[in-house]
Amino acid sequence: MNDPDKYQAFRKLIESEGNTIHGITILDSNISKRAQAVVQQQMRDRMSKKPELVNQILPGFPLGCRRLTPGPGYLEALTEDNVDLISTPIRTSSPKGLQLADDRHVELDVLVCATGFNPMAAPPFPVIGAGSQDLSSRFSPYPEAYMSLAVDGFPNFFFMLGPNSGVGTGSLTKIIESQGDYIVRCIRKLQKENICSMNVKRRRVKDFSDYIDAYFARTVYLGECRSWYRSEGGTGGRIIGLWPGSTLHALEALRSPRWEDFEYVYGETAEGKENQLAWLGNGWSSIQTGDGDLSYYIDRDFIDFPSAPLPEKTSKYVKCSFTN
Repeated sequence: MNDPDKYQAFRKLIESEGNTIHGITILDSNISKRAQAVVQQQMRDRMSKKPELVNQILPGFPLGCRRLTPGPGYLEALTEDNVDLISTPIRTSSPKGLQLADDRHVELDVLVCATGFNPMAAPPFPVIGAGSQDLSSRFSPYPEAYMSLAVDGFPNFFFMLGPNSGVGTGSLTKIIESQGDYIVRCIRKLQKENICSMNVKRRRVKDFSDYIDAYFARTVYLGECRSWYRSEGGTGGRIIGLWPGSTLHALEALRSPRWEDFEYVYGETAEGKENQLAWLGNGWSSIQTGDGDLSYYIDRDFIDFPSAPLPEKTSKYVKCSFTN
């Protein structure tokens, strides 16, 4: 972009609007009801050429129960004179077309099948954890993970875009970045503190799982719809594809790892002893043995000037929650 400020303003607009509409995901909220009425009217307007089709197309589930797919031109195409909308279930296919449940046969030149996919399945290759447990068996009857990125019984194993990583509104990209930052912090801890094994506690996975169930019970995602957000091929009562909250909520939750939620196995020192503070090294800072600034800590960039009398009113914490 030739105008960085304009580009930044454009990005801010998109991100802010995405985070503004999180309320539509809460079942029976005022914004959810208003949004559903607006979208329904838009559908009626776009299908005004054949208004009789509206009852066949208009969903009975709340807005957002499935992923929104506006499909520019799709509804208008259904109203064209050379298009027939058939909602009768398909009984079987034949070399020339489809046999419908009402015994009609529809001849076709091309049949396109939108079979969907399983977004939260375990990898197609074996992932073996402690006790020779395979991740595919651990993900039965549905996948679950601590904070969407770690599973008990699989030490030193983290993933991005794991169970409950997606988001109904807001930026998924930012969640991916935050997961990456979280995992890097874990790797640095492993390296710095001579940790051989870092394994999330089963109780914490269960706690997060219980929180997921409680949160989604009051959202639109468990309406009478089929979606990739859900377990059991899209019809189950467990939401496995979405983070239990907003994007901003995820960023706050992932900002600082809760180290106490993990179990650790430490390695021995060169002397054959276990010392969890061996990372203190020889008492010298790398700044002193390298090319660092020997008095960096008095530079303004490294000083946190709090707002008096309440530090949480500091400018940066007004923009970003005072949580760490």
